[in-house]
Amino acid sequence: MLVASACHKSPVVTDRTVTAYVPKACAADGSAYAQYSAYGDFDPTAPPATGYLSDVGVVLPGIDDEARVLVMTASNDSLRAWEGVGSVPATGDVNVLVLPTLNSCALTQSVGPRTGSVMAPLGGEQVLIVGGTGNPTPSSYVARLDTGEVAVLSADLKTARTGASITGFASGALVAGGASDDGLLDTAEVYSTSAGGFDGQPFQLSEERTQHGAVVLANGRTLLVGGFGVGMAQVLASMEIVDPVTRTSKEEGVGILTVARSNATVLRLASGEILVAGGFDGTGAPVPSFEWFNPDATPAMGKSTLALPPGLVSTAIALEGGGALVVARTPAGTGFQNAWVIDASGTLEPAAPVPPPMASPVLFGGAEGAPVLWTGDRWLQWQPYGGSFGAISVLDDVPALVGDATCSPDPGLAMWLDPKQLQLTLLRFDTTNAYSSLPGPLLVTGTVTGPQETSPDRLTGAVWDTNMGLTLEPGAPGAAAFVTDRTYADVAISVDVAAGPAVVALRDTLGFETDVPGVLCGAPAPSLGGYTLQVERHGASVTWSTSTGLTGTCDLLTTGDARVSVGVRAGGTVPGIVTNLIVSRLGTP
Repeated sequence: MLVASACHKSPVVTDRTVTAYVPKACAADGSAYAQYSAYGDFDPTAPPATGYLSDVGVVLPGIDDEARVLVMTASNDSLRAWEGVGSVPATGDVNVLVLPTLNSCALTQSVGPRTGSVMAPLGGEQVLIVGGTGNPTPSSYVARLDTGEVAVLSADLKTARTGASITGFASGALVAGGASDDGLLDTAEVYSTSAGGFDGQPFQLSEERTQHGAVVLANGRTLLVGGFGVGMAQVLASMEIVDPVTRTSKEEGVGILTVARSNATVLRLASGEILVAGGFDGTGAPVPSFEWFNPDATPAMGKSTLALPPGLVSTAIALEGGGALVVARTPAGTGFQNAWVIDASGTLEPAAPVPPPMASPVLFGGAEGAPVLWTGDRWLQWQPYGGSFGAISVLDDVPALVGDATCSPDPGLAMWLDPKQLQLTLLRFDTTNAYSSLPGPLLVTGTVTGPQETSPDRLTGAVWDTNMGLTLEPGAPGAAAFVTDRTYADVAISVDVAAGPAVVALRDTLGFETDVPGVLCGAPAPSLGGYTLQVERHGASVTWSTSTGLTGTCDLLTTGDARVSVGVRAGGTVPGIVTNLIVSRLGTP
């Protein structure tokens, strides 16, 4: 453990303690040399602070008032490495949980024997695990992602339940539905982050349901999807929206599944739309179809109903550029298609098959638009431009044992319950976060599989060439690629358009997009290439100009304080070719 002091910038100076925590199961070498980098809505200008992990009381350079994240990396002579990401509160001390890079690490406290539990991250600071079956009845636990502490809740669920869903919201978590010894439940309970337990005030859902899907909508409410109802006698097609703040639930005005299903995967896509994937029908057979819904959970008109080959049990995860990645459990042998991309336009595109075996696929979120796949015996990572999975050099001595409770607390962290050791286990493979700086101009260099730090919204239509740049095919809308992981407040963007037209796409956290230039910007994108497009966003104001002398302003669809993702998109009826994308934060440290 390292303890160091840090301070705010002058003229107001305060002492703040930075503490690095390392789980006992994967203790760091005290001789490891560490670097500490602070990030916020500014591009860092100062070099990282340094010191040994064994140092205590060393004074670090000041942590700026505007810093929001502290990243720690460390290594020793044996080339072992450790990494951690910690949030920087407005006031008070900073804690960072440091984990071995690409090595599974179990948190110390056992959570007891249990099956059928569910877990979810709460605002990137905590992970809550609840429900399930066991003897005795499993308690609920909360794991702190800044210290690694795992603690039983001060006040547990009023009704023990299995088959429930858990979703986070601003000040806590919602645990909805499930089953108890007395049958199916039509109630939900609220966990309070500040209180460290459930408040003991269950409230009514629209109907009883268990083994349902759930997702947080862009407005912060939770959508419950399908599941079993009527005493396990019926698979449900109904959906309901639950507001954990007002403690109300409604089915009126909410879409209905075309195919009733239990245990579905429910995703909120980058567009804010909802995708319902997989699950099982009333006969217990896998459901091959996918269904689209608008951000308010009404049916998405014009989106086709997609389907995999019958009989495949699939899992899916949202892709940062747009759409979703789907992987299916396939029988032993070769020649089976088992990976697809559902692109942002709603088209199902086959990806390169994953070599067998793949008995228990689990997808975790991944930095750089590259989700990580656990096949059941090895780790792989998605290559967003190559349309295939490649190896990731996880250093575990023995294969992981990934149980039925899993989550991704941040883009570079996978977390699961090890059912044998009864411990929550983490795998850190990246420290990229929403405030990370970029290594330099993007879409300039890259491997044959594609440029780094960006992710396309489809497989076909975004083609990388190391000599030409990124070609984006036209459409309605045209193909796009987004800078991964980062979000921005005030920001300046510059991109060279070798062939046009092409636009800068700004997408807010609700999924609304503004193309710059475009319909909302007073002029369409220039039809010919050979120019540099520059865009600046200051609050709700967006201005643009080209090196050929065109200028304009935009009516941004977001409020002034909305954070945005930055991308490039084909802007007309012919392909656009872009290169040399530069994104600069306009805040000051």
